[in-house]
Amino acid sequence: MLLQINRESSVTLFDQMVSQIREMIEEGLLEEGYQMPSTRQLSASLGVNRSTVVKVYEELWALGYFESTEGSYTRVRRRKVSVETSEGVQPLRKVGEGLFENHQFVDFEEIDRYAQLMTDPQPGVIDFYHLVPDPRLIDHKLVASCFREVLADPALNVFGYNQPRGLPALRQVIRKHMKLHSIHSSDDNILITNGSQNSLQLIFQTFARRGDVIAVESPTYAMLFPLIRFYGLEVVELESTSSGFDVEAFQRVVVSRKVKFVYVIPTFHNPTGATMSQASREELLSLCERHRIVLIEDSIEEEMKYFGMVHLPVKSMDRHDHVIYLGSFSKVLAPGLRTGWMIAPADCIRQITAVKMMTDLTSNTLSQALIYRFCRLGYYELHLRRMMRIFRKRMKTALKALRKWMPATCVTWQEPLGGFILWLEIGLKPPEQVEQWFQQHGVRITDGSIFYYTPQPGFRIRISISKTNEQEIEEGIKRIGEAIEQLRCQQVGGEVSGC
Repeated sequence: MLLQINRESSVTLFDQMVSQIREMIEEGLLEEGYQMPSTRQLSASLGVNRSTVVKVYEELWALGYFESTEGSYTRVRRRKVSVETSEGVQPLRKVGEGLFENHQFVDFEEIDRYAQLMTDPQPGVIDFYHLVPDPRLIDHKLVASCFREVLADPALNVFGYNQPRGLPALRQVIRKHMKLHSIHSSDDNILITNGSQNSLQLIFQTFARRGDVIAVESPTYAMLFPLIRFYGLEVVELESTSSGFDVEAFQRVVVSRKVKFVYVIPTFHNPTGATMSQASREELLSLCERHRIVLIEDSIEEEMKYFGMVHLPVKSMDRHDHVIYLGSFSKVLAPGLRTGWMIAPADCIRQITAVKMMTDLTSNTLSQALIYRFCRLGYYELHLRRMMRIFRKRMKTALKALRKWMPATCVTWQEPLGGFILWLEIGLKPPEQVEQWFQQHGVRITDGSIFYYTPQPGFRIRISISKTNEQEIEEGIKRIGEAIEQLRCQQVGGEVSGC
């Protein structure tokens, strides 16, 4: 058997031999049943170490090109690498084209765009894009201490399966914490999930049918849209007001449409930062009760209250089991832990848990145990108080910087009571690539258009201060102002003073 061995090549002798023998078999030069030389003979004829030849034979056997039994010769085995079609023999890779066609309602380009934008910005670019907590504020020593303790606690069984509804000890911690928000639940009302996005997916997977109607604010949380499309829901969009969800408009909708779900972020709304009034919360809940609508209340930033009084969650008033409350540790602790929770009627939780078991059996045990220990020792409450103290100053810095650097004639915003978000409406024609335009000026923002299910005219951007300190906020908002001013001058030419 003639093999061409090139000892000067960067390709190893092993890889050269495996590749050449495979090619000879696939091209029919070595027919099925051909008796291969012994490893001793082949190593002597090629002048290579016998152990290398042994490994080559083992590799080709593992790949299905050789067959052998104990005490017998190694023979060639032809793998079945083609299939018969009406046009003759075709390579499997060609026949397989179109095999993995998508028959679901998934916009892969949209999802890929979100995935790409989750990457960190380039050095020197100030990040107002990500809505995640500043990792510099996490006390790594406390987390490391909790990590060591959970590993040493056999009762937590961090390397084993967890209960489908989540770690019982963490459920009790969440139950106790939610009492601070006047949500009084039993253990049967709580399910641990892999974050709020997973909670939404489980709700729709369990209860939604194609054609069901969901009412949402416009704008609203962007990653809700792929789920809506995937599960075939019909959308009723209600334009967001300065106080959040437009309850009056919703009241008109439920008279004419059979609405199954309504999704709201009543406190520190994403992306506008608005907060619903108490009267609006009460009226919304009353409408859901009268028309038998499932109210999904997302509370991603609810903990971060800075200015004035903020009303309690809608769930705190829910006496007739219409509200599914979504909580998460992602926005105030660490998104990488992928741990959130939902509070809902016991039967609702039971059904969602059954669906959850079909997809992931149970959420991550180690993350839950770590968060449990962190909360149980009081570190979470300390962390929250520290976050609120720091971000109250940062939000004040941001609002002051907006007043200082934004062109007053073409930029407006609403001052939020808490959270991390500022929503800027810009009275100009947007550049062709909004996010790239600002990134060229050294700051990363979110194009406001992604928060609309149906594309809307206008120019809006979302600023998240969650990853930035006061110096970065000041400089970043200055860069935004300069970028907008430059755009304004391009659009009006020399007609405006200062351009």
